[in-house]
Amino acid sequence: MLRVARVTDRTGRYYLEDLASELDLGSGLDLGSELDRAPRVADGRSGRSVGRWLGSGAAGLGLSGPVDAGPLAAVLAGRHPSGGHPLRVRETPVRAYDLTFAAPKSASVVFALGPADAAAAVRGAHDDAVVAATAYVAAHAAAMRRTGPSGRTTSPVDGLVAASFTHGLSRALDPHVHSHVVVANLARGDDGRWRAIDGRGLYAHARAAGALYDAVLRHGVTARLGLEWSPRRSSGWELAAVDPVLVGALSGRRAEILADLDSYTRRAAAGAVGAGAPGAPGADGGGDRVSPSRRARALAWAVTRDPKVPRPSPVELRARWAAIARDVGCSVELEAEVPSRRATRADLDEHRFQAAIYETGRHGVTRRDALGAWAGALGSGAPSPDISRCVDALRDWGPGTGVAEGVCAPGAVVPPPHTLRTLGPRPASPERLSVWLSAASSIARYRERWEVRDPSRTLGAASREELAAMPPRRLADHLSTRRAVDEALSALGRGRDRERRLGAARGLVRGGL
Repeated sequence: MLRVARVTDRTGRYYLEDLASELDLGSGLDLGSELDRAPRVADGRSGRSVGRWLGSGAAGLGLSGPVDAGPLAAVLAGRHPSGGHPLRVRETPVRAYDLTFAAPKSASVVFALGPADAAAAVRGAHDDAVVAATAYVAAHAAAMRRTGPSGRTTSPVDGLVAASFTHGLSRALDPHVHSHVVVANLARGDDGRWRAIDGRGLYAHARAAGALYDAVLRHGVTARLGLEWSPRRSSGWELAAVDPVLVGALSGRRAEILADLDSYTRRAAAGAVGAGAPGAPGADGGGDRVSPSRRARALAWAVTRDPKVPRPSPVELRARWAAIARDVGCSVELEAEVPSRRATRADLDEHRFQAAIYETGRHGVTRRDALGAWAGALGSGAPSPDISRCVDALRDWGPGTGVAEGVCAPGAVVPPPHTLRTLGPRPASPERLSVWLSAASSIARYRERWEVRDPSRTLGAASREELAAMPPRRLADHLSTRRAVDEALSALGRGRDRERRLGAARGLVRGGL
C-alpha cells in the first residue's frame, strides 16, 4: 500500500529525530545482521538508524548511504547539499513528498512474531519492493511542467532525490513494517535545469506504485519462505499462514480510523455534518480529483493521529504481541518449506484484473491503470521488470510521463470471454505471456476474417457437421488456427489432446473436404 503526502518542513527533523528507526526491534528479536542490509548511521544516543539515500538524482548530487541532517535540510530547501548554492530557481511551500509504503498486516505480524529467518525475509522483501516502487515513480510518475513555444508541456525528470526511513511500529504500537520515502521537490530536467516536481503525477500513479510495491513484496516473501497468499475483499492479499483474527487483533491503528469513519458516517446520515464539510458527499463540488470517500479516510487518519508515545523495549513489545495472540487463540507457526517446491500462482487473476480496470479506467485506461490492475491480480506477485514487460506487451502505450499518459478503451487490455475460455488466464511471466498473446491474436484475426460474431464459440464451429459444411479455404484456415492454439496451450502446460483434435480434422480432409 502507498500513501502520498506533502511535506512542508524544510529541515527533515521529523524523520531524523521523531521517527529514528523503530525497526531496531531486531536487537530484541535476535535478528542480528539481517536487519543491517541497508546502510545505517547512529544518531549518537541510541544507535538507531536514520535512513539511506535513494534515487539517481541523489547519487548525482553525491548523496549515498546514510542520511545526515545537513544534506537532507539542504535538498529540502532546494540547495546543493555540499555547495549550498540554490538549485531550484523558484521557491515553493511544498518541500518534499512523503511516499509511505506499508507492508500487508500479515507480513508485519510474521516480522514481529515469526522466527528470526522469517522476520529477515520479510524485511528483505520489503526493502526490495520499496526500491522497485521508487524506481517506478522516478521513471513514470515524476515529471515537471515546462513552458515553451508549444505552450505548457510535461517532461520526465532525470532521477529523484529521495531518502528512505524504515520502521516497524504503528502509533498504536502494533507491528507495522513501513518505509517513508521522502522525495525532495527538486529534480533536474532533460535540459539540465532544476525545477519543482509536478506533484499531480505522484498522486495519479500512487495506486499503481502501491500495487507494484505489494506485488514485489509478495514475490519476495514467497521466494524466500514459500508462503502462499490469500485474497481479501478490500485489502488486497494477506499471508494464508496468518489467521485473520490475529491480523485484526494487532491492527489497533486501523480500528481507530474505522471507528472514526463509522462515527462520521452516522453523523452525516443524521444531518449533523454540513454538505460542504471535507469528505462529505458533494463537498468536492465535482472538480476535485479525490473522491469523497478518500477524503473522509484521510480526515479520519489525521484526526485519530495521536502524538507518539515512549516505546517499550523490543522484548516488552514482543511479549505484549504474544499475549494478544494467546488471548485470541492464535499463533504464528510457519512451516519450513522449500520455496521451489511450493505451488505458486503463475497466472493472472483475470476477475480481479477486470474489476480493477473497470473501476479505475471507466473513462479510459492508462498504462498506470493497467500496471496497477496487473500487479494487484498476481497472487504470488512477480519481479518488477516482469510486471512492466507484461503490461507493455498488452499494447503500445506510446510516450507519456506523469499525468500525460495516453488512454485506451478497457477492451484493449481485457480479453474477450471466448479467448479466456480457450486459452485460460494470462501468464505472469513475459515469455509465457508472449505465447498466450500470439495465440490470442491468431484467434482474433480468424474471427475478423470470417466474421465470427458468436461469443460462445471461439472459432465459430465445433462439431464435425459444422466443419464438414465449411468451404475448403475456411476449413484450412480453421485447422491452421486450431493448430496454433493447441501448440500455444502445449507450450503453456495447458495442452489438450491435440492429436485427437487434429486427427479428427484430418479425417474430414481425407474424406474429400
